[in-house]
Amino acid sequence: MAGPRLEFETEMFLSLFGCDGLLVVAEGMGVDRILLQFMRVYSEQGSLVLLLNTTTPEQEYFTEQLRVEGVTHLPRTVTSDVQSAERYNVYTEGGVLFVTSRILVVDFLTDRIPAHLISGQKMRAMFVFFHILHH
Repeated sequence: MAGPRLEFETEMFLSLFGCDGLLVVAEGMGVDRILLQFMRVYSEQGSLVLLLNTTTPEQEYFTEQLRVEGVTHLPRTVTSDVQSAERYNVYTEGGVLFVTSRILVVDFLTDRIPAHLISGQKMRAMFVFFHILHH
């Protein structure tokens, strides 16, 4: 379990939640708990959160943490195994999606991602570029 957020983690989350921003965090500074909090908030239809280039273990960890906490609209993984017509439906359903940058670019260029929903009033969007460097 990710555990409770520390005071500085809560401050980082709250400073980013209300406005656009960039967060650069060193290893060991709680980025997993901060990201998990954002995922809790946006794990719903009507939100579109794209987590780019996460590893399978990271995807499994975050999904399991959300499941344990009772989140019902769990993250989905978009891969090339998902048919293009189905990917459009996955994007329009919203929620948190794990996707590679390659698939994201291809889907934007082929209009599989409904860009009007991302900038429109009905769907909030947040793009998170997340990659943990493994030594």
